[in-house]
Amino acid sequence: MQGLNFTAIDFETANSKRGSVCAVGLAKVRHGVVVDTASWLIRPPHSVSDFAPRNIDVHGIRPADVRSAPRWPESLQRIQAFAGNDPFVAHNASFDRSVLRGACTESGLAVPETPFHCSVALARRVLGLASNRLPDVAAALGLGGFRHHDAGSDAGICAAAVVEIARLHGLPSLDALWPAVRPAARPASTGSHRYARTSGAA
Repeated sequence: MQGLNFTAIDFETANSKRGSVCAVGLAKVRHGVVVDTASWLIRPPHSVSDFAPRNIDVHGIRPADVRSAPRWPESLQRIQAFAGNDPFVAHNASFDRSVLRGACTESGLAVPETPFHCSVALARRVLGLASNRLPDVAAALGLGGFRHHDAGSDAGICAAAVVEIARLHGLPSLDALWPAVRPAARPASTGSHRYARTSGAA
């Protein structure tokens, strides 16, 4: 699949505040093959650094785990160095995009203008599943088990799912996987009947 290039990304958060990033996972795809992966813990920005029990129950990350982890500015640099000019793909991209934006806002940083594509929307469009949660998509595609809500594992399985969908459905590029939504054509204007020209009008 020449040209199928992207970086899958997944974030975990310490609490309900989208800027409270506490982990990231990345998986780089080149020509339809996962060629590199990375993941690490992140100390959330100080203003949103409290860990909620509900979030701990989901991902298992606790305050002590991130005590010596890099903060967001360093982590953003590492993410950008890993992804280069790649667009991001995420399972429920609106969440991961909002975490990126929230963490930058809480840290006083400019928000990168990296495009995001959503593998939930892709699965919904082409797989016809009752549920498009990442474990259900992975199972439907025969991708095997993974550690859900582990950022590195989630990014890796997201990348694998997109590649497998591309292979199965003959969609060999990002443009084929996520066709641009073109605005509906506007009907040609015939002008207002009150002011339509008539022969002999002054």
